[in-house]
Amino acid sequence: MPKKKDLLRELIAPEDSEEVGYDVYKILAEILKDKEALGLPKKWGKHYELSRNVHWKTTTAKIPLLSANLLFSHRLRTVNMLTDNNPTFNIAKIGDDNQENEERYNDLLHTCEFWWHDQEQQHILEKSVTDGETYGCTIEKVFFDPQIEFGMGEVVTELVDPFYFGFYPVDCMDSQKCDANLHYWPMSIREARRRWPQHAEKIVSEDEYLKTLGDERREIQRGQANKGYFSTFGTAVKNMMSTFGMTDDALSENLLIVEAWVKDYTEIEVEVPLINPDNGEPVLDEEDEPIIEIELQPKYPGNIRCIWTCNGGEVVLDDQPNPSINSGIPVEESSQTYLFDKFPFTLTQSITDNKNPWGMSDYEQLDSLQKEINKSMSQFTLLKDKAARLKLINPKDSGVKNSELTNYPGILNPSNTMVAQGIRYMDPPQIPADLIKALEIYKDLFFLVSGSFDLEQAQTQGREVIAYKAIAALLERATTMLKGKLRNYGKMIRYRGRMYISHVQNWYLEPRYITYEDEGQDASKVIVGRNLITPAKLVVVSGSTMPISKVQEREEALALFQMQAIDVEELLKKLDWPDRKTVLKRLRQGPLSAFYDMLRLIGVPDQLVQYFQMLANEDIKNVEKGLESGEIPDFFTLLEQVLTGEDAQLDQTKQLEMAKDAAEIEKVKEETKFITAKIRSEQVQQEVAMKGVAFDAEKIKMEKAKTVLAIKESGERISLEIGKMLRDTETKLSKILSDHKIALTKSSEERSTTGIKGIKSDNKV
Repeated sequence: MPKKKDLLRELIAPEDSEEVGYDVYKILAEILKDKEALGLPKKWGKHYELSRNVHWKTTTAKIPLLSANLLFSHRLRTVNMLTDNNPTFNIAKIGDDNQENEERYNDLLHTCEFWWHDQEQQHILEKSVTDGETYGCTIEKVFFDPQIEFGMGEVVTELVDPFYFGFYPVDCMDSQKCDANLHYWPMSIREARRRWPQHAEKIVSEDEYLKTLGDERREIQRGQANKGYFSTFGTAVKNMMSTFGMTDDALSENLLIVEAWVKDYTEIEVEVPLINPDNGEPVLDEEDEPIIEIELQPKYPGNIRCIWTCNGGEVVLDDQPNPSINSGIPVEESSQTYLFDKFPFTLTQSITDNKNPWGMSDYEQLDSLQKEINKSMSQFTLLKDKAARLKLINPKDSGVKNSELTNYPGILNPSNTMVAQGIRYMDPPQIPADLIKALEIYKDLFFLVSGSFDLEQAQTQGREVIAYKAIAALLERATTMLKGKLRNYGKMIRYRGRMYISHVQNWYLEPRYITYEDEGQDASKVIVGRNLITPAKLVVVSGSTMPISKVQEREEALALFQMQAIDVEELLKKLDWPDRKTVLKRLRQGPLSAFYDMLRLIGVPDQLVQYFQMLANEDIKNVEKGLESGEIPDFFTLLEQVLTGEDAQLDQTKQLEMAKDAAEIEKVKEETKFITAKIRSEQVQQEVAMKGVAFDAEKIKMEKAKTVLAIKESGERISLEIGKMLRDTETKLSKILSDHKIALTKSSEERSTTGIKGIKSDNKV
């Protein structure tokens, strides 16, 4: 009976455990074992051979082994059709449709369109569809690389080789609903040590796990496809190095890096304040401190954990929470982004298979027909060569040597006439007509099964011409045959766009410029990722990546315009006319727009220019009726109204200016009165001060007289002290008079400098 602890154990051991790397490699072993059981490496290798026109296992000089690679033609046609145009994006709005959200939706849409063009996403789409049509499935990984774009970082779409991708459980039909997604690939030791310098001493080479990948496509490119499909990856590298004279020591410089994205529902205890559900505020205790409670929260955002390991799981290079989510953003915001609880991988099937998540390829349905076509072509070529290489009959008794029978002019001398009749060419073998018919049947069956059609020319009225209606019908038929692929690859593009938006919202921390088209003109805007967090979903218009006949669209637009079903603006849009905004502006102004601009330039009022524009677009009969009814004023009446309006406006302007001047004059007068009153007040204060000084002088004289009298009465004993007192008193009096004089002089100067311009102080001391 297993213990409860074992029952609750996560798929991968805790990050501080030594079993983390080994658990990852156990999952990898299960994935590789399942791939081998399904025969995926063998099938994928075979399809890669067919795409490179390697159809025969052996060659011989006696029999010409040919192959008309219709598989390659079919794949090329399918890829080009599915990626002929850039996808058309739309934003599905979720929540309140207010003005702020509307602006965010537009910014998200313009940002996606800018990224698609700026980062060459259409080229990556072509590579993805090529993989899908070759192997039956295609895998994409979308992540944020902080090292590119001059250190600002950018969202990258990486095409993952199906040989180097897997999921667990292996029988899961949806990789997003699995417990783990694994991306593993060979890497040089130098690169691994550079990326993870903290583990540089532990990283060593490993060839054992490289042997299990089953990828021998390099051998196919070297013309060694006759080897087993499960020959080791190391052998292929070794053969390549020996070709260039390199030593086998370089083989040991490789190792297998395993990147595991796993679901981990581990919870940790977090202290959070207790919130009152009624008012949403923290609950306080007796000391007015928030009450703290313990709450269990997920340890990893979205319950996703990412682990990098190598060397059979012995070395764990890194173990971190969901790398797609920015830990600096509050969980309430980051949880609204798409990759919060999803893996950054998409596994897309070319042809939907409900029992096999790896999908089906057209090659599986067309391989046998391709073999018969190759056999028929080889048989036809063999008979053709036999028919072309004629045999010459030369009897032994003809008297003519074989060396004399050449194509050069000369003379032959047979021994007699009868023998001469025996010198002749042997009748060539006849090519059976059924062989040609069989080849045509196989070819027709191939295109019937593949659903391919000839779109270059359409038969109309007994002539081969480019007819847009016929081309449109054939394109519609081809689109119908590819509906399943369109839905699958359209879903892949939607997921790629949603993952991109999620990375933008998490990692576009600095303002960035984006450019977009607005009514035929280029426009730009600054965006910040966090400001774009809003409930929304990116969608792709169905069939927008399929080819569209421009001739058909233009012919239809011209026909609709002549029927007045669309306006000029829509016509120019369908014609893809450059700078159509300026053209529309000129059209709205009429054919005399340049003349009207000159009228404005020489000073003609706008009312008169608009009057002329109205008359230019009206019929003369309508103008006559308008003049009679009074709806259209005559020119002189309008001119008088315009001029009167201008004179009145001029008079009003003059009145305003005069009122302003009068207000300024009144303000100056009031300031002058205030300063004059202040000066008079200061003069009164000066007079009072002068009288106080005179009073003090009289008082001092009286004190002096009293002192003299006292001296006389007291005698000579105090005469010296009184003399000293008198001298001190006189010094004090002189100082007081001097201070008063200086103060009055300074006050007069300050009034003179701070007064209004043109007014001088008449204060005198």
